[in-house]
Amino acid sequence: MAKLAEGFIPFPFNLGENSVDRQLFIKKHEGQSEIKPDNRTLYIVNVPQFFNKKCLKNLFSEYGPIERVYIHMRPTSGEEASQNSSFFCRPPSKVGCKVAYIVYKRPAALNKILKCADIKAKELPLCLFHSDVGKNKWTQQYNNTFVDQKLLKEEIRSFLEEFDSKIEEEKQKEKESAEPDDEGWVTITKSSKKSKIPRIESVNKKIIDKRNAAQSKLTLMKFYKNQLRDEKMEEILELRKKFEKDKARIAMMRNNRKFKPF
Repeated sequence: MAKLAEGFIPFPFNLGENSVDRQLFIKKHEGQSEIKPDNRTLYIVNVPQFFNKKCLKNLFSEYGPIERVYIHMRPTSGEEASQNSSFFCRPPSKVGCKVAYIVYKRPAALNKILKCADIKAKELPLCLFHSDVGKNKWTQQYNNTFVDQKLLKEEIRSFLEEFDSKIEEEKQKEKESAEPDDEGWVTITKSSKKSKIPRIESVNKKIIDKRNAAQSKLTLMKFYKNQLRDEKMEEILELRKKFEKDKARIAMMRNNRKFKPF
């Protein structure tokens, strides 16, 4: 089986007899991860936008039992952050080819697919992803725009209960830390009620500018007569120098111009 750059191996598939063969590119996953062990994980790139976990299981299950399947927009050793809410903060839809990870139950399955001498194009049934593309996809998105008020109220209630429980736990911990222990000692922590300022570049620049402005106000102003007189004389000398430079520049421009009306 021909290998490509960076150790990838082509894995052909098609969507039927009248469909052209397409290519997935596979190789052994490299990286230390508990959920994606390198001796049992297959790394796949060039995964089409319409692919789902059923499609990948259909293509790769013949080499051995599959434990888990992950599909991401970009390579990662962990899991993608799950979206807890189905009504708020919905992530924007991402378009483009994806990457996938297939974790087999046994290392022998991974070795089997990597040692295959020739992989024939496997036909992928359209029914596996029929509900995620075309008219069904747009119909599902349209139906999702209508919010079920009962589910929405239930989600808001559960969120508020979870938030209140966290606040109560924090108050209870603060109360327990403020009470003296058996020996009469009280634990003092560094926690403060004031919100901490994030130390980012823009905030640091504002702090430095404010500090410089405060220092400039502390400098003593010139209030003696001789100091004021000297300062005015320096300004007059600078203006005269600038005036002479401007006169010389204008004279040079007059000499260099081709059209001389006078």
